[in-house]
Amino acid sequence: MIKFGIRKTLEEMYVYTFLFLANLFPDMSVCSVIRALLVRPIASVGSDTRIRKNLYVNSFRKLSIGRNCFINRGVQFDCSGRVSVGDNCSIGFNVLVTTSTHLEKDRVGEDGRTFIGEDVIIGNGVWIGANSTILPGTEIADHCIIAAGAVVKGKLDPSGVYAGVPARRIRDTPGIAEKRI
Repeated sequence: MIKFGIRKTLEEMYVYTFLFLANLFPDMSVCSVIRALLVRPIASVGSDTRIRKNLYVNSFRKLSIGRNCFINRGVQFDCSGRVSVGDNCSIGFNVLVTTSTHLEKDRVGEDGRTFIGEDVIIGNGVWIGANSTILPGTEIADHCIIAAGAVVKGKLDPSGVYAGVPARRIRDTPGIAEKRI
């Protein structure tokens, strides 16, 4: 039998209410700012961050978004582990950032769980293209560009363009990502 505390239940109610209300606003620039303001009481969101419609987050407490970021439509943050997004980042539409992963059969957790959350860290000045997937345990260094549709896992070196499945460094970014802001 699963027990839920009153705090967890109230938090879930706030999350679902936020998601419902935030998606009622039309998809305009002004509403992107309003959505970011609504997220601030339950997540760490920096100033001048804009969030478009249809955001999904399963645990706002484990989400941290820096200053001057842009989160496009349909982005999903699976926050079983922590997700940290640096300053001046742009995340394209339908990006999935997932932190939950399963353990092998012989490595079951202390409480009998077969899944764990591995943190995802996204550095400053990162661009993530549409329909990309960021897998558990990934660390994206500063000023990286992730091509649309890429599947990213592991530690990425700074100032590079990464593309493919799995994502590989295809070239350097000599100042491209740094000049965005």
